[in-house]
Amino acid sequence: MKKIVVKGAKQHNLKNVDLEIPRDKITVFTGISGSGKSSLAFDTIFAEGQRRYVESLSTYARQFLGRVDKPEVDEIEGLSPAVSIDQKAHSYNPRSTVATITEIYDFLRVLFARAGKPHCPLCKGEISSLGVDQIVDNILKMKGEGAMILAPVVRGRKGEYYQLLYDLLNEGFRSVRIDGRFHSLRERIAMPRYERHDISVVVDEVSFKDERERLSEAVEIALRKGSGFIEVISGDEEKRFSEKLSCAKDNFSYPAIEPRLFSFNSPYGACPECNGIGKETIFSDKTCKACNGERLRTEALHVLLGGKNITEVTSMSVAQGVEFFEKMKLEKSQEEIAKAPL
Repeated sequence: MKKIVVKGAKQHNLKNVDLEIPRDKITVFTGISGSGKSSLAFDTIFAEGQRRYVESLSTYARQFLGRVDKPEVDEIEGLSPAVSIDQKAHSYNPRSTVATITEIYDFLRVLFARAGKPHCPLCKGEISSLGVDQIVDNILKMKGEGAMILAPVVRGRKGEYYQLLYDLLNEGFRSVRIDGRFHSLRERIAMPRYERHDISVVVDEVSFKDERERLSEAVEIALRKGSGFIEVISGDEEKRFSEKLSCAKDNFSYPAIEPRLFSFNSPYGACPECNGIGKETIFSDKTCKACNGERLRTEALHVLLGGKNITEVTSMSVAQGVEFFEKMKLEKSQEEIAKAPL
């Protein structure tokens, strides 16, 4: 047939309408609000096409689709199975953004979780989790001819620590660095009891001319003694390394970096003070002081990609966003991971 024939349409405010619509052509329904456009197009023609399609399915399939009622119309001829692209009412959910409604945010969350670089909120330094071989490779790139390997055993805590120093001596260690100064463990070391102290035990001093095996062994011992952290002095250069996703300087630890960490709709990622609203309450106009209106917990806001966190990216205009991703430079290790979400 070359046309759709509608007879006796009475759905909603339609008054027994008859009409013919040419097939395989675009037809526009126009008129003032309340004239019956949607009642005819969606609630009658589309509804009947959908109903007929559902009825053609097996009983098993129909149970998942639910019942579709027949619209108030005498007859429709020439009708094929129909697809409706319906208008969508504006969402007033305070959690909705352009990025979440378009689902771009889902890809952003994956991208930041897989390719983002975590940073310490306190010292702003980059945090990385390294294995022993990676740490050894980094040490061998340092400027000196050798390295002193230390294990931090006390960081910023009060006490005299006589027993700790005695135990370290019995374990075979010979020297420690306390608050920046080196001491032999065989001497009596007095520390003010009510002051905070940093104590690192010297594990070994290794020449880069020595075998890599000795350096690896020293790193392993230091990581074990330092609860996953080590300090390395080579020439006039000092670095800290960690096998944990924690800041070796400030001891700030990250949870597992997963896509849900970047979701303000998830308890895992939402700011604990405002529950992901960005305001003090849903009906308040006062910005949350904990997250500054960015909705996410501190850890999520300090994972950076291209030098920006996820809320800085979603605050961009569409044009700025396009430019940002086109110019963003990734390391080789990030490129393969980022390919799909990008």
